[in-house]
Amino acid sequence: MIHYSQINELCLSYFPDLSASQLAGILHGLVSHGFIPEEGRWQQQLAEFLNSGDPIAQDAIGELEQLLAFTQKDYQVDSFSIDLIIPEDDYPLSQRLSGLADWAQGFMTGYGLIKQKNKLEGDAEEAMQDLSQIAQLDPEAEDDEELEQAYMTICEHVKMSAQLIFMANQPEATPTKDQNQSVH
Repeated sequence: MIHYSQINELCLSYFPDLSASQLAGILHGLVSHGFIPEEGRWQQQLAEFLNSGDPIAQDAIGELEQLLAFTQKDYQVDSFSIDLIIPEDDYPLSQRLSGLADWAQGFMTGYGLIKQKNKLEGDAEEAMQDLSQIAQLDPEAEDDEELEQAYMTICEHVKMSAQLIFMANQPEATPTKDQNQSVH
């Protein structure tokens, strides 16, 4: 399990322009849009996305590799349960809302970095629009029970939205020879 504080330290040390939630969201967006790290090249690929092409510090590579593997695990059939890397429940609600907005913004950024022409439609298009609205959340909220419930609901909606977008980018099953034959 990877925790927000662990990724926050990584960002503070190596990617100061990103929050931990943004970094996690970027990786989720990349994976959702079909990014498959190439063996021996993924560091360069991520450097292009995260570090303007400059090599990523060697000390950060191991943590990024772990975060990328953790992200890819979220989209495997046997787990398919997204773990949002956002401030934990002991943070004030305003910081958690800010982290959720950062994650959504990061997701859209990562998704947009892939230069494929997959146009989202239907539920997946609506899910991306929802993430766009969530990215604009006002984090200046007072802690109260009703807002806490709404926050938890929005978190679940973000997870479902990311899953819908991922599924929309999966190649359709290729029909077998028997399914292609028709009876005349």
